[in-house]
Amino acid sequence: MKNIILAKSALELIPKEIKGKVKKRKSLFKYDILDSNYHYKFMRDLKDWEMRGRPDIVHFSLLTILDSPICREGKLNVYVHTYDNKVIYINPKTRLPRNYFRFLGVMEKLLKGNPNPLMRVEEKTLEELLHEINAKRVILFSKEGKLSHPSVVKGYDTFIIGGFPKGTLNVDFENVDKISIYPEGLMAWTVCGICCSFLSY
Repeated sequence: MKNIILAKSALELIPKEIKGKVKKRKSLFKYDILDSNYHYKFMRDLKDWEMRGRPDIVHFSLLTILDSPICREGKLNVYVHTYDNKVIYINPKTRLPRNYFRFLGVMEKLLKGNPNPLMRVEEKTLEELLHEINAKRVILFSKEGKLSHPSVVKGYDTFIIGGFPKGTLNVDFENVDKISIYPEGLMAWTVCGICCSFLSY
């Protein structure tokens, strides 16, 4: 089995620091999920605000991962580690809503503790997750990593992709190789697609 992790993902409930300032506009945005499209002016008061409030990155990335052949064949474990150190365990058979707002509704219920037969949430750091899944050889995809052909993924068991728009990701874990698969930065879902494609064949 291979493992793919969206790390430090910009998916979280609206933080208590700004929740009192945010007024739900039911006609436009009725979810308790932090989204920079709707909460930008409030987010600037948050720590690391430029990394946060982009659940669309998680949505697009998961749609790409879950539709890949390796995932459809049940050979890929899928995890979302969030900015606030929660881990979402996702059954490879999960079929997420393609509509963004329906996705937000599913995530809001999940993060608020409502049971879901195909997903669960635990409080956990990225490093704790790596120990739990017994990761042996790990790739951290980064534009600052060693430029390599994407086929390099075949020699690894665990793949970490940043699920945030801006910032850096540091992983305190042994046997992590920082790899770049393109001379320029790529969106998270593009990296997910390339990684899963090379793992599938």
